[in-house]
Amino acid sequence: MTYLSQIIGKTVYYQDQPFGKIVDMAVFENRPRPPVSKIEIKRGKKKLTLAPSALHFENGKFTLISQHTPLLPYDHKDFYLAEDLLDKQVIDIDGKRLVRVNDVIIDMETEIKVEGIDVGFAGILRRLGISPFMIKSRVIPWEFIQAFDYQTGNVQIKLAQNKLNSLHPSELADILEDAGARERLGIVAALDAKKAARAIEETNNQTQISILEELPATGFKEILNKMHAAELADVFRYLNPLRKKEIQSVIGEEMSARVKKLLKFSSNTAGGLMHPTFFAVDKNTTVKETIKKLNERDSAPGSIVVTNGNSRYVGIVNTRNLLISDPISLMGDIIKDKKFTYPHVPISSILKLFADYNLRTLPVIDKDKKPIGVILIDDLLKAIVEEDEDEIL
Repeated sequence: MTYLSQIIGKTVYYQDQPFGKIVDMAVFENRPRPPVSKIEIKRGKKKLTLAPSALHFENGKFTLISQHTPLLPYDHKDFYLAEDLLDKQVIDIDGKRLVRVNDVIIDMETEIKVEGIDVGFAGILRRLGISPFMIKSRVIPWEFIQAFDYQTGNVQIKLAQNKLNSLHPSELADILEDAGARERLGIVAALDAKKAARAIEETNNQTQISILEELPATGFKEILNKMHAAELADVFRYLNPLRKKEIQSVIGEEMSARVKKLLKFSSNTAGGLMHPTFFAVDKNTTVKETIKKLNERDSAPGSIVVTNGNSRYVGIVNTRNLLISDPISLMGDIIKDKKFTYPHVPISSILKLFADYNLRTLPVIDKDKKPIGVILIDDLLKAIVEEDEDEIL
């Protein structure tokens, strides 16, 4: 196994005389095991870029085949291993985390190819010229990393498929929280709009604010319109006035009205926690009719709010219970949970309700007993974690 640290600085010979030193290597970055496309050699004060075929490698020695080998032009799109990858953070797709590149594993057998990266302490020792005795390298195969373009923050997309979109939003959120501001925007830009929206919603408050303050025009509207009103409202309180106007101009009147409605409530109350959109049916609707309505939706909610003829709250039904209920039963007859709360109830009381009754969803109703939103367990837990983080800071 050969490492980049063992190649950089290595002397290239021509007719047994020193010709120059290798300073970097560029790769065809969008391939699974990318071959080296260019080798950069420093000769005196000049840098020469050659094709790998111009050099012969044998017994640990690089030899220039011909002194008249044509030079390759510089291309700003080239991805250089030392300049663009060493000491940088990359996304480990398999481990679903950010890691630091301490060395690069090179295959020198038939053609010079990149096998992967070393993210362990052994890579650091190797570059310091210290033998990493008894310390095992922590290697990540090349196909499991996504590298940043550190000048733009964009993510270099590997292979035809963007592997970032295969990660769960919560996994992406962890990566976004660890990444720098520029890299965050690169990750968001590489995701499809819905996945980006869900990932942003899963991040902590500070990361959400950072992303929404800096989100560029490209994809701005699509991502914002995929976010939930409750999540936007949570962040809206902290954004600068100009960015607020920009967001309001692209999310449409209906979504904007929902956000404004939520902003009337403190963030540590039921009204500030709730989602203003929910699925509701009349108590005289049959189970069969309800299932049909759910099938017409893009996604099914965890619970269904049941109301009476005057749109007043009656109770809530777990969606899974529909599968074990008689299709001709009325929704009002299969209600087993009638708990609710009011919008100005503090988060401490909401937490007690969820804990005492092992709730997953809690409807919020107004003074006329009409449902105006629902609180989900995930949103409650997230709010508690962020509250604890704020106290620590």
